Amino acid sequence: MASITASITSGGTLLAHTQQATATVTRGSAIDVSTKYSFRCFVAMGRSVATALTNEVQFRIEASAKSSGADEWYPAYVWRSSYGKTACNATTLNDASVLASDTAFTVTSGTGLSGGETIYLRETGTPANSEWVNVDSVSGTTVNCEALTRNHTNGITVTDYAEKWVFDIDVADIARVRLVVDSASNASGQTVDVIGWYSSLDSNTVT
Repeated sequence: MASITASITSGGTLLAHTQQATATVTRGSAIDVSTKYSFRCFVAMGRSVATALTNEVQFRIEASAKSSGADEWYPAYVWRSSYGKTACNATTLNDASVLASDTAFTVTSGTGLSGGETIYLRETGTPANSEWVNVDSVSGTTVNCEALTRNHTNGITVTDYAEKWVFDIDVADIARVRLVVDSASNASGQTVDVIGWYSSLDSNTVT
């Protein structure tokens, strides 16, 4: 009986962790998808302050039918952040020892934070160590959560209204894709943090 072995790219970078300023456009590196069978995008955004954004941040997955040329990019999928015009709740980490695998930590104020939402722990010293955290419950100033992936620095900003998206792009007859974060078309008014990953099915081998 023949067996099929799939070759998969997991955790490929669409856009490295970026502190997106207002009135700017950030373009991720072009990903060659000319030989891929499927392509799935994972994008996350975290707020930096409680102040509401002036306008939602726009995201685009752009596609190209050609292997080169900056004039050959076309919007394949466009969306905007969901909570951009609403002020989020912001507090600070008030816990001297927050380590990877911890399932609880304390903050200065738990007001507005609630179970079932995603919050953002924003590291400024090493931005890539920031983390989107799934909250189970909040009791006073204690946040109970799914196990953390990283250690965190006492005093960093913690915000809610963090957002995540995942979707598939049909890459048939497409040469390249990239992620674009646009806060210039409608200035966002505040800095937000964004990151993008992808997974893809690259080949199937029958043996």
